[in-house]
Amino acid sequence: MTNRRANYINMVDHLTDIPLTNIEKETNLTRESPYRQNFHIESESGSLGDPNGFSYFNKNYHLFYQWSPLEFSQNPHYTHHGWKHLCSPDLIHWQDLGAGMESDTRYDKYGTYSGSAFPVDDKLFIMYTGNTWVNTESDDDWQRIPYQIGAWMEANNKIKKVCTPFITGTLKGYTGHFRDPKVFKKHDKYYAVLGIQRNNQTGSAVLAESDDLHNWQILGEIKTNHNKFGYMWECPDYYELDDKGILAFCPQGLESEDNKFCNIYQSGYLIGKPLNMSDRNFVCGKFHELDKGFDFYAMQTTKDKKGRRILMAWMGLPEIVYPTVKYHYTGCMIFPRELKLENNVIVQQPVAEIKDLYSKKYQITASLNNKRIEIKAGKQNSRDIELAIVGHNDATILDLFANKNNSRHLRLIFNRKKQKFIVDRSCSGLEIASSYGTSRSCYLDQSKLIKVRILQDVSSAEIFLNNGKEVFSMRIFPDDMQNFIYLTSENGEAKIKATINQLKVSKVGMSLKDN
Repeated sequence: MTNRRANYINMVDHLTDIPLTNIEKETNLTRESPYRQNFHIESESGSLGDPNGFSYFNKNYHLFYQWSPLEFSQNPHYTHHGWKHLCSPDLIHWQDLGAGMESDTRYDKYGTYSGSAFPVDDKLFIMYTGNTWVNTESDDDWQRIPYQIGAWMEANNKIKKVCTPFITGTLKGYTGHFRDPKVFKKHDKYYAVLGIQRNNQTGSAVLAESDDLHNWQILGEIKTNHNKFGYMWECPDYYELDDKGILAFCPQGLESEDNKFCNIYQSGYLIGKPLNMSDRNFVCGKFHELDKGFDFYAMQTTKDKKGRRILMAWMGLPEIVYPTVKYHYTGCMIFPRELKLENNVIVQQPVAEIKDLYSKKYQITASLNNKRIEIKAGKQNSRDIELAIVGHNDATILDLFANKNNSRHLRLIFNRKKQKFIVDRSCSGLEIASSYGTSRSCYLDQSKLIKVRILQDVSSAEIFLNNGKEVFSMRIFPDDMQNFIYLTSENGEAKIKATINQLKVSKVGMSLKDN
C-alpha cells in the first residue's frame, strides 16, 4: 500500500512559511538547466501541471496552473501546493503574480486541485476542488474527501476564498474521484461540468447548476454514448463552436488502438448537438484526440474579447518523469492556440500574437531528388516554421534538432507511399517515457499539397498538419549541438517552400511595464 504520509513531509500552508534560502536554492538550480524554453511558460522551480482559471478579465488574460515549487527540494523536503498566477495583455508576455491560491484551509489542506474562472461584472469568480484525506493515522486506510470550493478575485488581483464549500464530499454511486469544475453560463444560469468516477470504476462527467454562483445543485450525469470509456474523466470542459456542442475531457484507462490512445492518459473531445440542459442529453459522435503527440494533457479553454476560443494545456503528462527533474523542475505549457471548427472537427493554430515575437525571417525554395540538404535558419532552436511540400517520391523527411552529421534528430516523415505522417523522437536526445513508444503517427493524404507548421523551442515542438487538423505536441531534450535542420527526399522528387521566422525570447515573470 502507498505510504501517502511521505508525500506530505513538512507540509506548509503558505510559501512564505518556507525559509527564503531554501526557495532560492531551488530556483538557482532550475536556472542552470540547458532546457529552459524561450517562449513557453515554465515554473521557476518544482512542478507545473494543469492550467487552471484560464480567463479573460479586466483587460488581461489570466492563467493559473497547478504548482508545487518545492516538489524536488531535499534536506529538508517541503510540501507546498497551490496555483501559480500569471497575467498577460497579449498571450505572449506574462507577469508573474506569485501564489494565486494556496492549500491553506481545512477544505483544501492536501491540495488545491484543478478548477476554472469566470468573469462576473467587475470580479472574477473561481471554482475549484479542494482535496482532503481522513483516517491519516494509518498508512493503508486514507479516505479521500473532495470539496468543491469558490473564491472571488478583485480587479486588483487579490483573491478571497468563500468560507463554505459549495459541494461537500462525493455523490451517491460514485467514488471520491470528483473534481475539476469548469464553469460556464447559458440561458442566464451558471453551470459547472465536473469529472467523476462511478463505483464500477468507469469515468463520466456531471453537471451542476446555480442561479447565483453560491447555491449549487447537482443535476446528474451528462448523458453520452460513452458509458464505459476509461476509469476516470479529468479536466472536463464544455463550450460551443458554430452551433455545435463540444465536451472535452481527459479519459484515463483507455487501451491503445493502432496509432490512437498511445500515451499513459489521453485528451480529446466529443462533438454533437448543443447540450440539452433540461435532461443533460448530449447527442454526439466518436471521441477525437485533440493532440496526437507524446506530451499533451489537461486542456482548458476560454473565450476572449475578440470572440476567439483560446486553448491552453500542459505539455506534459502525469506520472511521467522528465529529464528536467535533475534541475528540480518539470512541465511547461503549450503555446496558446485558437480553436475553430471545420467539417465537424476542431482545428488548432497558434494565436496570431506570435508574430510579435518574429525577428529574422528565412525563406527557402528547394527541389530535392534523392538527396538531403541543410536548411539554414539560424542556430537558435526558437522558430516558427511553415512548409509547403509537393511530393513525387516515396517519402520526404524533415529532421529538426539535428546534430551536424544528423545522427541525432527529431524526425518527421511524410510517407507518401503509405499516406502516413510519422514523428519519431527515438534519436532526439535524452530518453522520455520510451515504454509508451518513441513514435506517433496519423493518416495523411499526400496526393496534393501538404502544409506543415512547427513551433520549435529549446526543448519542445508543436506540429500542425494541414492548417491544424492534426496536431502533435512533444518535449525534446537535445544537447547544445543539435541546432541543424535537414530535408531529405527518398526515391523521387519533392518540392519544398518554407518560411521560417526566428522567435525572440518572450517575457515571463517580469513586470508588464518592462515589456
